[in-house]
Amino acid sequence: MYRTVIKLKKDIAPEQLSSLTKKVIDNFNNRAGILENHSADPYEFIFEGENEQAFDCIQLAIAELTEPEFMEYVTVWDWIDDEDSDDNCSVIDSYNKYYAGR
Repeated sequence: MYRTVIKLKKDIAPEQLSSLTKKVIDNFNNRAGILENHSADPYEFIFEGENEQAFDCIQLAIAELTEPEFMEYVTVWDWIDDEDSDDNCSVIDSYNKYYAGR
C-alpha cells in the first residue's frame, strides 16, 4: 500500500485551515485519480491506495503541494510504501534538501 501522511501546525487560524484543507483535498483529486482523506483530525490528512493509480495520484499531489506557501504550515509529511520500506521518507526532508541547494 502507498500512503502519505500530512500534519499541519495546530496554531493555524480557522479560515487558513479551511483554505489549506481545500487545497490538500483538491490536489488529491487530480488527473491521476481521486483519493479520500482517511483522517478525522482536521490538522491531519492520510491518503492511501494499493495500486499504481494511487501511487501516481499521491506523487502528482506531492509535486503540486510542495511549494513554500503550503510547506510553511506543515509539521510532518511522510511518504510510506508498505511493500518497500526503503522508499519511505519525509517529504519535508526531501523538500528542504532541494530548496537548501538553490
